[in-house]
Amino acid sequence: GDYPAFYGAGTIAVAGDWDVLYSLDRQIAAQRSLHPPGEGDVARFFAYPPQVAFVYQPLAAMDYHWSYLVHVMLMTGALWGSILLARPMLPWLRGRVTLAMAVALVFWPMFRTITGGSNTAFTLLMVVAAWRLVNGNRPLLAGLVIAVLLYKPQFAIPLIGLFLLRRQWRVVAGAGLGAVLFYLSGVLLGGLGWVGEWLDVASEFGRIDAELNGHSSISLIGFAENLFGVGLSLPVALAWVLAGSTAVVLAWLWWRDPDAALAPLLAITMPGILLLSLHAMSHDGAIIVLTAAVAVACWPRRRWLPWVLAIWLLGASQALIKQLGFSPGLFMLLVAFVLGWLLIGSAKPAATPSVSSLLPTGIGRTE
Repeated sequence: GDYPAFYGAGTIAVAGDWDVLYSLDRQIAAQRSLHPPGEGDVARFFAYPPQVAFVYQPLAAMDYHWSYLVHVMLMTGALWGSILLARPMLPWLRGRVTLAMAVALVFWPMFRTITGGSNTAFTLLMVVAAWRLVNGNRPLLAGLVIAVLLYKPQFAIPLIGLFLLRRQWRVVAGAGLGAVLFYLSGVLLGGLGWVGEWLDVASEFGRIDAELNGHSSISLIGFAENLFGVGLSLPVALAWVLAGSTAVVLAWLWWRDPDAALAPLLAITMPGILLLSLHAMSHDGAIIVLTAAVAVACWPRRRWLPWVLAIWLLGASQALIKQLGFSPGLFMLLVAFVLGWLLIGSAKPAATPSVSSLLPTGIGRTE
């Protein structure tokens, strides 16, 4: 999975070699013992901001195998924390945390992101934490949490823009303050021009990754480029139009009613952000467990069950990405996006949903 990139970046940070953090040769050297001998001198390229390498320093100080195990535990904890934080907004989770955790873990993208050493579970935790803070009338803190997502700007920037359209000024102010702090922390590690260097590296990495790992892309543009080639063509141009249309739909939904329920808005926004993203891989789709959780809260079982099953099955089909040559994750996102659209304007979440009726009495309940 991706963990050698994070471990290697942490190793570079421990050595204090910030000026060569994005050097391919330095990353190959840092990861040399982390890959099977037959692969030769390769690297899982690290294209995140320097703050991420800083955070991984404690893990890089450990033996690789133990470090990986700790990371799996931390990401599992992030998923668990997301479920706990979501309980006030999704009442069906109360008393069913273990059940929700189990269902989320058998969702293939979530299983892959946790066992593959990626960080989508942490991204989910930040989204839910910001939601919880908005729900608790702490908008400045919510904005600060959203700013943490600047390590993945494809999530942070759309969310900040959408809260701006919703006229939640204090959330935007908190995000602005967080962005300043994020920049200043990067200055301490990579100098005044770290943002430009990082964006250049990330852009180049995205271009190369689109060619090498395009079969794992689940965004509209990435999916089209995988099938029809990187560069301008009619299908790729159509994908750009569809991505732009997705952005317009999200903007309209958040702008039209500042008092609209936040749960269904987030339910459609999570798959929407991935659909319009320039770089979204199969494991990133794990974040749409939020969409499924909102559906369970808003609808009776007979209505949400077919949608959730379709999402889970399409998620599982991503195990066949290499055989297919493309990721069915795009279709999973499209189903989730339509589900989110249908959830807009739905009734308020019911306090006692019928999810437990799927299982024998007592399973999935905690006291």
